Amino acid sequence: MADLKQPVAIIAGYSPYAHYPEPPDKYFPARHPDYEKSTLAAANEVRYAANKARQKLETSSSSATKEIQAALRDVTTACADADDQDKLAKCAVAVKALDGALEKGNAAAAALGVTGKYPRVAPDAVTDEARAAMATFLKARGPGDAEKSFIAKRSDPSVTPADIGAACQSADADAAAAASTYEKAEESIRLVAATRKMAMDSQCRRIGEIEALGKDLAGCRKKAKTTECKVICGKARIWVDDGFPAAAFAPVAKDFADICKE
Repeated sequence: MADLKQPVAIIAGYSPYAHYPEPPDKYFPARHPDYEKSTLAAANEVRYAANKARQKLETSSSSATKEIQAALRDVTTACADADDQDKLAKCAVAVKALDGALEKGNAAAAALGVTGKYPRVAPDAVTDEARAAMATFLKARGPGDAEKSFIAKRSDPSVTPADIGAACQSADADAAAAASTYEKAEESIRLVAATRKMAMDSQCRRIGEIEALGKDLAGCRKKAKTTECKVICGKARIWVDDGFPAAAFAPVAKDFADICKE
């Protein structure tokens, strides 16, 4: 039981990051390359911890913990190189099965009068040591305070285009700082921080594009039939059809409807 405390703490700590987060709003980008790297890194940490725990159990109590060993082996296999959502889902299933095996092990131990318990894959299993081990990963992954502020403003219709652009730039600066800090870190951490920066660059670029287009579209109010404005309307239609990166740009849809009439 003692042998499992720290590996299970690591598994419990990293497991929530081994799947894509629920979109916080409708402006959540369709593709998040930073999460592709961070979920992969988290799943691999789960795998390493499970393999370490299995090896300990095989040495210390091979017969008494056969089901837990099998569950740990399944986690080791399922969470290896989980670089897409299907693989991440299989990893999550294996982790859940491990927790079930630990629960079953506790029931068997209690029936035998054993007072100790196996740790469960749950938030309260995460130790201070595990938190310390995860600190670099979490700082590289983010989000930092600036990105949290940007995400909150992204869905606020009272925020102006200029303000959402500034908020994105602040979040991008935080991501750039993380990428610089971890530029020479181990490869998995470096990739997490670097792709976080790339993802923020992409979001800010899109915001800059639609902000500029919104101004161009407004300038077409009195010359909508010109060739220039027909091109601008064509660009605006793509954004209207595909969706905007923030609530601040909802007026562009109204301007499109008013100005770009067939």
